[in-house]
Amino acid sequence: MPQPPKKHSTGKLVGFGCLGVFALFVVIGIIGSIVGDGDSKSDDKTSSAKSSTPNKDVKADDLAETTASTLGGNITSWVDKMTSRGVTWEKQGSKESIAGLQPTLNWFGEAKGASFGAPSFVAGAITDTHRGILSLSCDAAGIPEGNPSEQVAVFTDCVTAARLDGIDDAKVRTWIQTKLPAMYGKDGMKVENLELGKATISMDTAGDTAAISIESQ
Repeated sequence: MPQPPKKHSTGKLVGFGCLGVFALFVVIGIIGSIVGDGDSKSDDKTSSAKSSTPNKDVKADDLAETTASTLGGNITSWVDKMTSRGVTWEKQGSKESIAGLQPTLNWFGEAKGASFGAPSFVAGAITDTHRGILSLSCDAAGIPEGNPSEQVAVFTDCVTAARLDGIDDAKVRTWIQTKLPAMYGKDGMKVENLELGKATISMDTAGDTAAISIESQ
C-alpha cells in the first residue's frame, strides 16, 4: 500500500517561533521595567543623600560667625604685671582648640598667700592666635575684713595692665574702687556689671572671696 503523505510541521514551527518571539519581548519588557524602577529608586536615594550632605561653605560661614572680636591690648604687659604680683604660671600661651570655634592661646597662674590663710588669687587670660585679648580674669580668696584696698589694686591691674583698646582705664579704676568695698563683706553673693561698649566687666563677691573678669562682646 502506498505510504500516507507525511505531515509537515512548518506551520507549527512558525507558530511556535512567533509565540516565542512575542514572549521574549514580554520578558524583556518586564526586566526593563524592574531595572528602570531600581534605577529610579537609586536616583532617589542619591538625591536624598546629596541633599543631606552638609555644605562645606555653610560650615565655613558658621565657623566665621563664632569668631569673637578681640579687645586688642598687650598680653605681655598683662603677664608681666601679674608676675610682679606673685603669680606663678602653669600655662603661658598654650594653644587650645574646640570643635567649631577658633583656636585660642591660654594663660593661667596662681599667686599663693605668704602664709596659711593669707590672701591668694588666680589669674587667667584667653587670646586669639594673634594674641588679641578675648578675656581676662582674676579670682581672689582669703580677703581680709575691712577695706580690701589691696584687692582693689589687684583687680584694677587685672583689667588695666593689658592696655586694652578703647577701654577707659580711669573709669574702670573708679568703678572698682567704688563697687568692691561696697560689695565685700555683705551677706550672700553680690554681682555688679559695667558695660564698656565693646566689653563687659563683671565683678562678684561672696564670703571672703571675690572675682572680676572682662570679656569682649
